[in-house]
Amino acid sequence: MKIVVWTTALPKISAIEEWIEKCVYFKWQDIKVVSLKVDSGILDMPLTLEENMLWAKNRAFNAKKEIKADLYIWMEWWTSRFWKKAYLFWVVYILDNAWNWHYGISPMMEVPKVFDTRLYENGEELWYVLEEITWVEWVSKKTWWFGAWSDDMLTRKDQFLLAFLSWIAPHYNKYYKL
Repeated sequence: MKIVVWTTALPKISAIEEWIEKCVYFKWQDIKVVSLKVDSGILDMPLTLEENMLWAKNRAFNAKKEIKADLYIWMEWWTSRFWKKAYLFWVVYILDNAWNWHYGISPMMEVPKVFDTRLYENGEELWYVLEEITWVEWVSKKTWWFGAWSDDMLTRKDQFLLAFLSWIAPHYNKYYKL
């Protein structure tokens, strides 16, 4: 089975490979993971849930145009505003070679007010604000926002896993096929 992951970020690729190796749905299959970076065709940092979902879908469709595979997996963090507060979460999108698709979303964590204001009212990029406030260079590649805001109780990898598990069941579980 060939799986295309449309990212070149090593933490994402290694996390996906680890979860695939442990996942009951992939047992006894020879899996080859291929990394591919493709464009979304929209903003680099979507700010609504609808933009986030379209961003993911566009990347999957663009990856499918470039390379033949059994599954196309995309995962990324997002922020969206609900009820005057911003929330951070991970989204996983899967597309198979028959054009079946599913989303998986991790638990949401409220974004601290200072980040919410600077992101949504001032239009600043989240990772730059995080580095400025935490004084940790490349914090987004280390503990990441969930780690910074939860004192490392929720890590980047944890959020990847939870979103992945939310995605995998609808794609394979028998109850979704009824």
